[in-house]
Amino acid sequence: MNPGQMSRSGRSEPAANIPSLMMILEPDGIMTMTDIQTDTTYEPYSQDPGYIEANTALVGAIDLEGVTRVADLACGTGLLSGLLWKRKNSLAIAGIDLDPVQIGIAKRTFPGPTRPDLATLREKSAAGAGGAFFNAASAMELPFDDDEIDLVIIGNAIHLMPDRDAFLAEVARVLRPGGQFVFNSVFYVGTFVEGTDAIWTEWMKQAVLRLGEINAERKEAGEAPVPRVRGKGDRAFRKDWLSGEGWAEACAKAGMNVTYRNDRPVPISAEGLALVGAYGGLAEVLMSGY
Repeated sequence: MNPGQMSRSGRSEPAANIPSLMMILEPDGIMTMTDIQTDTTYEPYSQDPGYIEANTALVGAIDLEGVTRVADLACGTGLLSGLLWKRKNSLAIAGIDLDPVQIGIAKRTFPGPTRPDLATLREKSAAGAGGAFFNAASAMELPFDDDEIDLVIIGNAIHLMPDRDAFLAEVARVLRPGGQFVFNSVFYVGTFVEGTDAIWTEWMKQAVLRLGEINAERKEAGEAPVPRVRGKGDRAFRKDWLSGEGWAEACAKAGMNVTYRNDRPVPISAEGLALVGAYGGLAEVLMSGY
């Protein structure tokens, strides 16, 4: 999307070349559901080279001078936290995600020391030691003091926030004056590259056909079909997407000035598409409860 680097300061902050993620299928075909891994967590896709490369570019463009305290919201498997810590190992990073499974992965895979609680993270940071604390919680109610955080980052998840204005106000509350807010998203006005609609339609068609085959096999074996539970989570496609200009206006309303935004196409390979397609959270969105 047109991602933002926001600042609570009225002063002009240095612009970082922060890329967005836009999904494009490479012309080497679409994998069927029989080809994908059975691991339905986000971990397999978080290890995809293309995904890592895109997020490395995002993190590498952030100015970390003067940054110590970081909030990684909707942190998932902790990839952004790990990339930030590798760039500057004195960072004290608090990772927050609703999914305890993803938090468990983040704790296991973080390349630096992890802390048992936020108080310990603060204590160690005051002594000059970096590290991370990961906790299953909502990004809508942040456990930080006013003006406590130097950098808030949220990778490809801002579109999932149930109340956009309330979320942005909460981010603005915890950011210190002059602090940075960095985000990107594939769910924005203009995300679909012209001419790619047929690819996504075919992807969904193949998924539905495979689901039908699975249910037929289960029926023949005397089993119930794959259960469908509607309303299990908020759906990104139900949101009113914003353009880059729309996000700038929303952030300005929360008191954050946009210092940089950009559209950057990032390709996703057939293998990467298969991996992200195996993620249960995405399936619940695209397949509406399956």
